[in-house]
Parts: sequence; C-alpha cells; structure tokens
Amino acid sequence: MRAWVQLVFAIGVEIAGTSLLKLSAGFSHPFIGMAGMLLYGLAIFSFSRALSRIPLSVGYAVWAGVGTAVTGLIGILLFGEIMTAIKAVGFSAIIVGVILLNAPVKAPTNEATVRQSRWRTRVNR
Repeated sequence: MRAWVQLVFAIGVEIAGTSLLKLSAGFSHPFIGMAGMLLYGLAIFSFSRALSRIPLSVGYAVWAGVGTAVTGLIGILLFGEIMTAIKAVGFSAIIVGVILLNAPVKAPTNEATVRQSRWRTRVNR
C-alpha cells in the first residue's frame, strides 16, 4: 500500500513540476523553472521508491499513463488547449492501457519463468 501512495505522490509532484515548467515560459521566469525541476527530482525519487515494491511494467504504465492524461487535462482546463476527438481517443487509449496492464493474469509456468523468479528472489534479498 505504501508503494502505491509513493507512486501517487510521484505522479502528483511530476504533474505540478510539468505545470511549473509551462508557467516558466521557456525559463523566462527562472525561479519558476527551477521549482519545476526540483519537483521533477522529487518525483523521480518517489517513483524509484515505489518501484521497490511495484512491478516495473505496472509502475511505469501508471506513472506515464496517469501523468500524461492528467497533464493533458490540465493543458485543456488551465492553458486553453483544445480538446479534439483525436485527443479524447488518445486519453481513452491511455486509460484502457493502464487498466489492462494492471489486470491480473495467470503467470506461465515454463522454465524461463522459473529462472526469472529465482533471479528476482536473489536480487530482492
């Protein structure tokens, strides 16, 4: 549960950092830009902590998908970007992709999977 909280925090901080970078107007406002960069660093740190307990494929899908979708909505709501049918389809595809990557699946039990499981056990010790 803690890892998911860290992931949500990382996503929120990244979204805030991205918004500040937009507000910095190409670093015309350097302090706003530096604040955005600082938030990016905090986001990466929190994301790395979350990945210690969340599978990489799932963690990155959620990170990138939710971050992209929310940032896109912020662009539309706060920065006057236009919502088009193509953007709506894109947002829908992102959401569906994140859901599908989080869907439980029965893991195959072939030799490669067994070797990978043993390797993960050694690495996580």
